[in-house]
Amino acid sequence: MTLDTFFAEMAELLAGRKTAAQCETVLGRSPSGTERFGVYAKLVDRQQQGALESLYRAALVASASWHRARTGEMRAGYLQTEAPAHWSPTVVALRFADYLEAHDAPTDVVELADYARTRHEVLRAPASDGIGGLAVRHYTHAVHEFTLAVERGDTTAGRPAAAPSTWLFGRHRDTAKLVMVVPSLAILVALQLVEEPVWSTELPQVDRGEVAAALAFLEEHALLSQIALHRVRELL
Repeated sequence: MTLDTFFAEMAELLAGRKTAAQCETVLGRSPSGTERFGVYAKLVDRQQQGALESLYRAALVASASWHRARTGEMRAGYLQTEAPAHWSPTVVALRFADYLEAHDAPTDVVELADYARTRHEVLRAPASDGIGGLAVRHYTHAVHEFTLAVERGDTTAGRPAAAPSTWLFGRHRDTAKLVMVVPSLAILVALQLVEEPVWSTELPQVDRGEVAAALAFLEEHALLSQIALHRVRELL
């Protein structure tokens, strides 16, 4: 038996496509016994379920309030589709937001999942002298408020209110904590100038003094590097 054969059989076991007994017909009898050998699949499933619960807690609360049985089906279907292709359960869980959208979950549930994933990705993005690691999202529901209510334990059921909102996600460059800002037009222009340092006629009509104030705000919240701040201030 080669290592390729071993890993191929283990992938089938962990994905739930083969039983422990079926794998043993190829790999040979496990010294620990068939039942204990099969525990590996249960452990992986438990880890992946836990990753979904942790990362998408608010989205799953809203989804269960929409349709509990359908939510269970989507969770099971996703984990079958995304059967362990990475050592980290959290990485395996990341694409669940896309899966919900592709399988016609309600807009508020999809937005809650996107919010959760975006927050996760921003907190783990490498430091940048540009706008890498920042994200701007527009939602049609109050996903920020609903997520916080679920995480505080104030809400255990229900769905977010229909309330349009735009958010800038960032990580404080000193404390590494998440920073959430409702961006003004001047802030968005400042970020655009970090990305493309040219004050062109295609930019929205915003007073340069407002952009300077926006830069000061972004500096106060430690969302941009000194290099990025200097790059834009040279244009003002």
